[in-house]
Amino acid sequence: MINAGTKIYGIIGNPVSHSLSPLLQNTLANEMNIDMKYMAFHVKENIEDAIKGAFFLDIKGFNITVPYKRDVLSIVDEIDERAKKIGAINTLVKTSKGYRGYNTDIIGLCKCIKNNGLSIKDRDIILLGAGGAAKAALYLAIEEGARSITIVNRNIKRAEELKAEIFNSFKNISTISLDDLKKNIDILEYKDYFVFQTTDVGMFPNINSCIIDDNEFYKKCDSGIDLIYTPFETAFIKKMKENGKICINGLDMLILQGVESFEIWNDVKVSEDIIKKVKVLLTEKLRERMG
Repeated sequence: MINAGTKIYGIIGNPVSHSLSPLLQNTLANEMNIDMKYMAFHVKENIEDAIKGAFFLDIKGFNITVPYKRDVLSIVDEIDERAKKIGAINTLVKTSKGYRGYNTDIIGLCKCIKNNGLSIKDRDIILLGAGGAAKAALYLAIEEGARSITIVNRNIKRAEELKAEIFNSFKNISTISLDDLKKNIDILEYKDYFVFQTTDVGMFPNINSCIIDDNEFYKKCDSGIDLIYTPFETAFIKKMKENGKICINGLDMLILQGVESFEIWNDVKVSEDIIKKVKVLLTEKLRERMG
């Protein structure tokens, strides 16, 4: 039940009707006995006006999803240092003057990897993709002490731009076009890469698509994560497993970045038992959608 004292939160995106965040956040609120309601706001345009209006409506916070994670950088009143460095915001918290922006994607990704018993410290990293998710993975790899990073992208110009953004702070980074990699897998220097698959290749309904088919690529990998979670096991993950490698999907990242936002909003700590319950509910919902 919503009353005059209920705190309102939400997610802003375009589109946003498919989002699992309302289920995730409202379940957390119920489990923690916190008087808040979380809704999806489909903002087709004028994101600045939407956020200004939300402030005067006393909406306490938001998650921000595509295509607005970069747009809100110039709108918020304050920006957390990590979000500023990454250049993307996915969480807003209402302050006395406006909203403060955070990036919990990188925190969720870090916890996801560690909770699954994996590590990227002193590892050689392959980053498939050069979009917003790739950027969070890139900064995480640097923070966690990766040895080298190789960005692979269809558009080599975008990969070079991403490299240039961090080159002053991390020198052992290279770029390869996806086409060049497919022509010569041996262009990869090492043999036990940790791979971040950050593109949407293989996402439902195109579940048979795989960004790289050649088994020789997977022989050079040791472990990795595909940030897609629909389906639970993408063609990329299947290829990794067929070649005896470890690979996880992005569902835990989705949950953990949302939990981080919830904790920031409410100044609480969510227990592992509640996180497990949320994962069961989201898994059931995803299975319904997949048929």
